[in-house]
Amino acid sequence: MSTVRRRPAGLLALGLALLASAPALQLEGQAFSDAGARRAAAGVDSVFVARTAARTVIPGGDFGSYLITRLGVAPIPPDLGLRVAVDSDRIVLSGRVRDLPAETRQALGTLLFMVPLATPIAGDITLTRPAQGLVRFRLAAARVGGIPVPEAMLRAAFQQVGRQYRGLGASGRDVYLHIPPDGNVDLVTGGVRLTRSQT
Repeated sequence: MSTVRRRPAGLLALGLALLASAPALQLEGQAFSDAGARRAAAGVDSVFVARTAARTVIPGGDFGSYLITRLGVAPIPPDLGLRVAVDSDRIVLSGRVRDLPAETRQALGTLLFMVPLATPIAGDITLTRPAQGLVRFRLAAARVGGIPVPEAMLRAAFQQVGRQYRGLGASGRDVYLHIPPDGNVDLVTGGVRLTRSQT
């Protein structure tokens, strides 16, 4: 159902994604978990595969867990302390540098070089529909400790990631999911809504 293949680089992709930021959501975030990933997968299956339900809303933490397991992060690291919040415009991953797994911090290299562990980080992910039956989750911008990362720096970093890990698209900033032609995915406060026609 997804064009994303499971890859060991998922932790790196997640860490880079956390550098994207917009104004913080005033919502309580939810944690990542393996149980959440399984719940989300069951919800996706019920609407788009088995078609036993016409709609479901998957909590943000569960859906975020599902996406990163699709990138190869399974099991989810116990030291991943970031939180997931959702409103109708975006998914935001938030926390501090110390909430990233140590492997991810090391992989980010100069992007987090000399950045204190208590520095806030947040990832702003938007949802678009480039074609019928296709949903794109895209990294939008970047901030670390409230300071924007220049677009040119982001573009260069993510293009390199995209060349190495095709599951993130050529730009290195996109995750694509295939859904049925009659399916739809929307962001709502607190979660991700999946719907399909009832015929």
